[in-house]
Amino acid sequence: MFKQLVSKVAVLFTAFMLTISLPAMASWEEASQVVENATGKMLSLMEDSSFREETRFSALVSEIDTLLDPVVDFPYISKLVMGKYYRKASADDRTEFAGVFRTTLLKTYAKAIVGFDIKGYEVVPAKTKSPKPDKQIVTVEVTSSAGTKFTLVYYMRKKAGEWRLVNVNLDGVNLRLTFKNQFADLAQKSRGNVSRTVTMWKEQIDPDKGASNG
Repeated sequence: MFKQLVSKVAVLFTAFMLTISLPAMASWEEASQVVENATGKMLSLMEDSSFREETRFSALVSEIDTLLDPVVDFPYISKLVMGKYYRKASADDRTEFAGVFRTTLLKTYAKAIVGFDIKGYEVVPAKTKSPKPDKQIVTVEVTSSAGTKFTLVYYMRKKAGEWRLVNVNLDGVNLRLTFKNQFADLAQKSRGNVSRTVTMWKEQIDPDKGASNG
């Protein structure tokens, strides 16, 4: 009788664990599919060798913007990059920085794509489950034509039923943290003046934007 009870409890516990692990795994599968689709489209875009020409850089940025718009949570990332200064910023400052940061991120990505001749990539299966199904980490190993390998770690967050990229780690370099430190450094130089900090960002990080807004 006791053995039968233990057996039933074991079965119920196993079933319970499966109901917990399945959504988590499904969530990772969903997030990884978003990353893989975006990566595939990016590689297809770069099959057009004309995008590697300097005169086509603006067109490349525009194409990348179209591809990443439904994948990257630009407003969320820009908010975290501003850090503690976000609360001090006016609504106009927040909107202005979100726009210039988006352009900065797109240009940074475009330059990396042009400078790195990708031969192939592989999405690495998750080794452990995320404790939060709506937050997943997707690792991608990229190989260049020269045989150089890089590891990209994508941090994905699900909001309103959609998976969005909120951070990237490239071979140990946290992209969002790097930009956050840059913003904090400029904020210190401007003595905490957020409007001035945004202007300095334009001038130093994104010269084209700075020039157009004088």
